[in-house]
Amino acid sequence: MSGATATGDEPILGTSRGIEAADGRRYAFADHHCFACGATNPSGMRLEIELGEARARTEWIAGDDFVGWSDKIHGGIVATLLDEVMAWAPSSFDSWAVTAEMSVRYRSPASPGERLVAEGRVTDRRRRIYTVTGEVRTSDGRLIAEGSGRYLGATPSQKAALKDRYGVTAADGSTTPIAGTRGE
Repeated sequence: MSGATATGDEPILGTSRGIEAADGRRYAFADHHCFACGATNPSGMRLEIELGEARARTEWIAGDDFVGWSDKIHGGIVATLLDEVMAWAPSSFDSWAVTAEMSVRYRSPASPGERLVAEGRVTDRRRRIYTVTGEVRTSDGRLIAEGSGRYLGATPSQKAALKDRYGVTAADGSTTPIAGTRGE
């Protein structure tokens, strides 16, 4: 899984489906029902997020089921796409982060069938609080939305429970911090 991104500019640590550690161990996330990134939600977006150093990225094509007014993708769906990459961006810190606050500025409407590229980047970290920025663009670079937010990382005990819940273990059964990440 390690290697360059689709654009070839930064290394990928893994994806929202699994991570291959620097020591060769593989960590996988069990399928789950998350609306944005879960594979088992029949109504969901089923995003696969590329994870990099203090960043996350995904590409997605919305269908007609995600339309709001006047054949445009609903703004809440665009916000969900943005929130998802911003929440995954702290993953390289071995952090499981949730949204504490988020603001979105919409720049241009998106239409069904357009390939949307979303990216989030950690810009600051203070203990368990991550400041993250993000944007959603079309594949030709048109800016759809940009956002910023603060994300709260799980406590060590919460993180252990989350790893257990989502089946994040190495092939050897260990649940140590994911190698290739910085840990907390």
